[in-house]
Amino acid sequence: MTEQVPASVRYKEITALATTAAQQLRRHERERAGELGEAVAAGRKRREAADERREQVREDVRKRWKAAMEALWDERWMRVKGMPEPDRAAPPATPEESRREVQSAYLALHDALEKRRFTANLRPRRKKES
Repeated sequence: MTEQVPASVRYKEITALATTAAQQLRRHERERAGELGEAVAAGRKRREAADERREQVREDVRKRWKAAMEALWDERWMRVKGMPEPDRAAPPATPEESRREVQSAYLALHDALEKRRFTANLRPRRKKES
């Protein structure tokens, strides 16, 4: 014959299992909340660092733009309205690559202006015919 377990004993067994499961779930949730809190903090730090690098790149571009405008001051024929907006179609690049590219473009502009000014001074002047 099968032995009958009283309902009260079975109830205590089930509630003990439910209590243990609830405790394990709470422990797991606390651990996971801690992990997620650390991940959020790390993400926030990465975001702040990225914002700082972006601002450094922007400031570097502003400085190069201002220097380029000063270099072009004597070029009265050239009309420049202001610093253009970032080119969203440009290929992705790291901040360091972007800064190097801006510096390279600035140096190329500066070299081109210097060569033009240098060669302009070497041209012989025409004598006025009387």
